[in-house]
This record gives sequence, structure tokens and C-alpha cells, in this order.
Amino acid sequence: MIERLTQQLGLRLRFALFFAALGLGGAVIIGAALWFGHLRGGGPVDGFLMGGIIAALGLLGLSAWIGLLFDENVAKPILALASDLTTRARADVDLQIDEAQAKHLSTLAPAANAINAALAEARAARQRAVERETARIAREKALFEALFRDLGEGAVVATPDNRVMLYNRMAQELLPKIGLDRPLDAVLRPEPVTDALRRVEDARIAGRIAAETFLAASSDGKRFLQGRVTPILSDEELSGHVLIFRDATDDLRSHAEQAHLFNALLEGVRRPSGTIAALLDVLETGADLPPEARANFRKGISEEVARLFEVIDSMATEQAAATSRRWPVSAVAASHIFDAVRARDALSVIATPTNAMIACDGFGIATLLARLIERLGASGTREGFTLVAEEDGAETRIVLGWQGEVATDGEIMAWLAAPLSPAYGHYSGRDALEAHQSTIWAEGQGTSHRIVLPLPTASAPLAPGDARPEFYDFNLPSAPSAEMAARELSELSFVVFDTETTGLSPRGGDEIVQIAGLRIVNGRILRGETFDALVNPGRPIPPASTRVHHITDAMVEGAPDIRDVGQRFHDFCQGSVLVAHNAPFDLAFLRLKEQVIGRRFDNPVLCTVLMSAGLFDHTGQHTLDALCARFGVTIPPEARHTAMGDTVATAEVFVRMLALLRDKGVKTLGGAIAEEGRMTKIRKAQSY
Repeated sequence: MIERLTQQLGLRLRFALFFAALGLGGAVIIGAALWFGHLRGGGPVDGFLMGGIIAALGLLGLSAWIGLLFDENVAKPILALASDLTTRARADVDLQIDEAQAKHLSTLAPAANAINAALAEARAARQRAVERETARIAREKALFEALFRDLGEGAVVATPDNRVMLYNRMAQELLPKIGLDRPLDAVLRPEPVTDALRRVEDARIAGRIAAETFLAASSDGKRFLQGRVTPILSDEELSGHVLIFRDATDDLRSHAEQAHLFNALLEGVRRPSGTIAALLDVLETGADLPPEARANFRKGISEEVARLFEVIDSMATEQAAATSRRWPVSAVAASHIFDAVRARDALSVIATPTNAMIACDGFGIATLLARLIERLGASGTREGFTLVAEEDGAETRIVLGWQGEVATDGEIMAWLAAPLSPAYGHYSGRDALEAHQSTIWAEGQGTSHRIVLPLPTASAPLAPGDARPEFYDFNLPSAPSAEMAARELSELSFVVFDTETTGLSPRGGDEIVQIAGLRIVNGRILRGETFDALVNPGRPIPPASTRVHHITDAMVEGAPDIRDVGQRFHDFCQGSVLVAHNAPFDLAFLRLKEQVIGRRFDNPVLCTVLMSAGLFDHTGQHTLDALCARFGVTIPPEARHTAMGDTVATAEVFVRMLALLRDKGVKTLGGAIAEEGRMTKIRKAQSY
């Protein structure tokens, strides 16, 4: 019982109790001695009593003074050293310990630094060993990431309970709300996928491993995805499944357009054809028709034939437009097309460097340009061929120039009529132009001539080097069935967030001007899954606030309001624990706007200020800057007091705090919240 009570008391409190007991014990001894002296020597009691009171008070005061000195120069430094050593041991912090804080403890601080240095050396040696042992795995991982990330189809690997543990960039492009540890039904309408999974399971039970197809809409209904799902088996047990899919939205739309065109053609042709047939029948059977009536019938037939041709021409135009939309074009760099042309039989062409991107069939356009250059140069009267890309908004013109003899329209049309390449069969240059809904024309002056080919400008695609190191996690914990408060912190996903506002009074009319968030899953900061949005506050931003966060009225003038941003941020936070530095401040702004947003922010919340107060109760420094200094986290000056900059810093601090909480015995969300509740009084006494 005494041992348990001793463990529950803090070091400083135990020292305080020790000096209090020392002072009280000394006072009792002095009183007993004076009482004994009075019994033996006699005399007035007042003198003995007064002397005893003075001696007792002096001893108690001396004990309190020495106790305060001991607390300041021994207890607090010991706690600081212990905290620094624990932080460096559990949170992988390799900073030097400040020996000045324990200057009265003789060699204890240098010894702590020696331990810290040995720990850092051991950690470095362990890291080197791990790096050597995992080099092969790292190479295989890099190969896997490169192959998987840049697949042309969307790919997702899900756990047996349909949570995402891997996705590639195409999947993120098709399903922007996808994220690690998020449920599949948050990004896909679940019924078709569930049905495909049921068929996969039935096949597996029957002893067959087969992929099943599905056609599912995205959760927002904007896309239709066609794909297949395949089970992942490990030791005959289902450990997940793979979904490979592509965007079928245009295919379905084109199919509907083709069906509409066919039906419209039938309806448009049926009436004129019936009328023509009836009029011809009358002409054939009415031999005695007057010349005037026969002329009217012939006129009617001509009108119906004209109407028939009008319908056919209209349908042909619509069919051409629909076909062109289905032509397999992609974003191609104009410089790549130029390189492909120059590589054809070592054609002598000078290409002007360009960053232009074009939506086209790159092979077809390169082949068309090469064919034109070959035909132009075959006569021997033309030379100095050049290729230039001229950007003009939504259109980029490929310009083929030369010096010498002019090329007539008849020559160019004849060249375009020939098949482009054996790979395209009878497909000609003219067919390629029609497929791209484009044309070419020649122009020039004197001996300088050129052929112009206009094509639509394309936006730049995702660069292959774009890093997304957090796009998979094969170690997601299994979905627990317990209440969230009983779940271990390591099993939870977190959203660390921060807000910038017009001022410090949410109830006094101040508004949010920016919200930033960053996800943490399985103890990892997912820098690729972020939320960052400016908010139009509907009121001017005071200059004093702008000096802090650098957000001006002009920056938020065209930004969405809190309703739109709040709903998107609520979706981003779904199923996660919210984390913020001084969380009550940021949450006050969000919760006061719940009615406007139409969503409730009822997620569990953790505050790094209260966590710091519980972990480092020997100090009153719990600001974000102080925590970053403690954990060796660097905040670039330009990022400080920006929503995303502070969010990243808080996330870095928070993941290190989780290790210290675990070492302290706080492993569940409920335990962390209870620990924060214990430190509420400390928070109120501090300045943040």
C-alpha cells in the first residue's frame, strides 16, 4: 500500500513531503525538549513556550527555504534530465542535453549526456545494420513503387474488411478522396463491388481463383469505373483483394450517343422513305394522271429526297463528332513529337525547344509530319526544314517550315491521301486529321514556306518523378470492434489540423480564413494526403491578423465560404481523431459554425498542449516553438503561423509524443483523454 502510494506521488511532491516531515519532526523534538527542561528546571512556562514557538517556526521556515532551494536546484533538474533522456530514448531525438539546467548536480548532467551520446551511437549502429539488411528490400520496393505508381489503370489493394491499404496515382486521379485506411465505400458506390466480392468468395469456396468484373460509380456519381477484383490469398486465407479499374464514363456516354444517333437516324429516314415510296407508287399506277399532278408528285419526291439527304448529312456530322471524342488521344509533349520526327530515317530537321503539351495521338501526328517532310524533300528543291510549336490558349499550332519551292494544295492533299504506316493499315493522313477534328494549310512568302497543323492544347500530366511515398501501408491494424475510447492509439488514424482566423474571439465575430489538415495513419505522417483551403470570412481581415498569418483580403476574395470548406474538411476528417495545438481554440471556431456547415464535428480530440503538460510537467514551456525545440523539429520561418506550416510541425511533434505516452503507460485513446483532463488546470495556468 505504501509502495503503491509512493509510486503515485511525483518526485517533487515526495521531496516536499520529506522536508515538511523534517521540519515538523524537528519542531516536535524542540517542543519535547523544552517540555522536559521545564519539568526538570521549573520556572515560568511563558518563557519556555515562547522559545519553543520561535524555534519551531524558525526550523519550519528553514526547512521550507531549504526545500524550495532543493526543488529548484535538485528536483527540477533531475526531472528535466529524466525527461530529456526519456525523450531521446523513446522519440529518436539526437539533440545534446542542456547541461546548464543541472549545474548544481555535479557530474550527473555530463553523465546523462554521455548516456545520450552512447544511445545515439547505438541507434546509429542499429540504423546502419538495418540499412544494410534492408538494402535488397528497398531496391525491390523502389521497383514495385515505380511500376505500380505509374500504371495506366487505377489500382487499389484493400483489406478483407474493405479498407484501403494501397493505391496508385491513377486511382487517386480517378477517386480524389481516396486515402490509406479509409473504407472503399467512401470513394465507390459499394453495391457493385460488394456483389463482385461475393462472386469472388463463392468461386474461392468452390476451389477456383478468378477475377470478377464490376461497373461502379464513384461516391459522388461523377464517374463510372469499369474494373475487376481479384482475391489475395496467403496460406489459403483471404488477406485482401486487388481492384484494377479504368474510367468508363466516356465509353458509356459514347455508347449512349451512338444509340441516340442510330435511333434518330431511323426516325429521320423512316418518314421521308415512306413518303417517297408512296409517291412513286402513285406515279407508277396512275398512268392517266394530268401533267400538272405528275409534276407536283415529282416535286414532292425531290423534296423528300432532299430532306432524306439533310437527315443523313446531319447524322454524319454528329457521328464524326462522337467518333473524334472517342479517338485515343493523350497529353503528349510537342518536343517528344519533334524528337520522333527527327529520329525517322535521320531526317534533317531543326526543332525549336518547347514545353507545349498537345492532346493528340502522338504516333499518328509524328508519322504525319515525317511523311510530309519526306515528300517535301523528295524533289530536291526544298531544304532547311524546321518544326515549331506556337501556343495560343486552347490551341497549339505545329508549324513545319522550309526554304525553297512552294508546295501546292493539290500536292499536299495527295500526300495526305496515302496510308500513314503499315501499323495503321489503310489509315491515311486525311483520316488522322479528321479523327483529330483538324486540318492543315500552307502559307508563305518568297522562298519561305510553312504548313500549319492546329491541335488542342493539353494540360501537363503527372510527372513520373512525382514522389508519393505514402501511397501504401501493408501493416494496417485489423479493424477493432471495441469502442473508440478503448482502442489503442496505434490503431487509430489522426487528422492534425490548424486554422488561421481574423482574430482571437470566435464568439466576438471573428471568422476562419484558412484550414489545413494532415493525416497520420499507423504512426506515419501521410504528406500526400493533405487538406489546405482558404476561406472567405465574409468580413475584412484586420491588418494585425494579416501581419501574423500573411493572408490578405485579396487572397480570400474568390475563396469559397465556410459552408463549402467546412463540409469538405469534415469529409477529410471522417473516422479520425482530431489533433491540434491548443485544440479548444480551433474547435471553438468550427463548432460555432456547425449549423452553417450542416455537419457536426463530434470526432474525439487530442491537444498537444495538454499532452505536453502531462509529459513535461517540470516546465511551463508548452508552446509549439518550445515543443519543436525539444524534439528537434525545424519550422521554416516562412511557414510559421501559416495553417499548413503549423500543421506539419504539430504532426511531427505529435508522432514523437505518442512514443512517450506509450512509455508512460498511456496506450488507449481513453487513457490519453483522461490524461489531458488531469492536466486541464495546468493548461489554465500557462500561457500559450
